[in-house]
Amino acid sequence: MIDEEKLRKSFGERVRSIRERNELTLLDIEVATGISEGALSKIENGKKNVNLPTVFKLAAGLNVEVTDLVSNLFKAVEGPI
Repeated sequence: MIDEEKLRKSFGERVRSIRERNELTLLDIEVATGISEGALSKIENGKKNVNLPTVFKLAAGLNVEVTDLVSNLFKAVEGPI
């Protein structure tokens, strides 16, 4: 079974890591994606589920491939997907 909380936290940590590595603020990402700073904060803290269009918006706003955002998620999930 997939631990959704662990998945959200892992995804959020990855978003934050890439954002900070690129020296971007939450406001920078809000401007680039249209996703509010509050929603971005919740995503980064694993408190908000994201849908597929949001994943693509985040990838574009962070200037990375979608696979860069989700590749670490396989480690966060135990067992087959």
